[in-house]
Amino acid sequence: MHKFLKPLLAAFLFLLAFSVSTAYACGCGIYIPREGDANVAQERALVRWDGAREDIVMSLGVLGQSQEAAIVLPIPSRAEVKLAPSNLFDELAELTKPLVRDEVEWTFGFGVGSSAMPDAVGGAPRGVNVLSRQNIGPFDVANLEASDKDALKNWLDENEFQLDASVIDLMQPYVDEKWTFVAVRLRPENAGQELGGDLQPLWISFDSDKLVYPMRASAHAKNSQQLFLYVLADHRIEKQNAFGASRVSYADWIEPANLSNSALAPLVTRKFFLTKFIDTVNPAQVKDDFKFSVAPQDTTFREVTIRRVKQDATPLALLACFVAMILGMSVFVIALVMFTRRRAVVQ
Repeated sequence: MHKFLKPLLAAFLFLLAFSVSTAYACGCGIYIPREGDANVAQERALVRWDGAREDIVMSLGVLGQSQEAAIVLPIPSRAEVKLAPSNLFDELAELTKPLVRDEVEWTFGFGVGSSAMPDAVGGAPRGVNVLSRQNIGPFDVANLEASDKDALKNWLDENEFQLDASVIDLMQPYVDEKWTFVAVRLRPENAGQELGGDLQPLWISFDSDKLVYPMRASAHAKNSQQLFLYVLADHRIEKQNAFGASRVSYADWIEPANLSNSALAPLVTRKFFLTKFIDTVNPAQVKDDFKFSVAPQDTTFREVTIRRVKQDATPLALLACFVAMILGMSVFVIALVMFTRRRAVVQ
């Protein structure tokens, strides 16, 4: 599920009681596998913001297998949900991959050659208002308003989400701020299949006067998780907070004219600035959502991967020694001849 709302988001895992199964926290929500054991290993999210409306496309990479799963995502306002192209994040990864620069590393030994190794690079209980509910591919999606976290838990339980009470406590700050919740149940499209690998991305759109990426649920994750977060906005974006290691790996303009027949085309409807963040989130450091600001300048940037190309220097060294010997012998012979001639003149 994080395959979609997580395009708006470093995801994490944390153990919770869910019948006989396990629940895991993702960056912006909670992933709950059913009838199996699975966890979110990687989260990729694309966020687009025009100053008034925000889109989050999220893709989750799931380790393990489960027959069904559920995800609960807090959103600032009522959301519209649909599927995104399955190859969207593959295209983003290709577009923003580091440039490769070769650097020769001379070695001594026998054999001339090179090898390249890159650097590590139902009905609603009182207190819950069901704004909408729809089936989208393998997803059963409900958009909920909740004035009380216990009422939210009751609705989720009655609709077979069955969250532990401690998980609902994570939603309390969002209830207080009058956010809505996107509850998603995932089922394989064909009976007998299991959920695993990269899940189909979800595209969530909602009104928002500020750019934000929900992260508070990650505070109770069991393990750290890698998050690839792409942000499309009118200018380069800076992240105001980080919960672990974080870096910008790409920053540049992107225009519709360069995206014919691309999975990005539906999102890049005009010129945007694309900023890519790579985070390794430490759950112990999560205290808030990701918040952003506009950078002072639209400075472009792209990471460079140094590829070490090993080159055997032995032939060159032998050649240098041979040349030095020839030169030395030549100097000796010239000096000897001059000395002999001078001696002959003196006599």
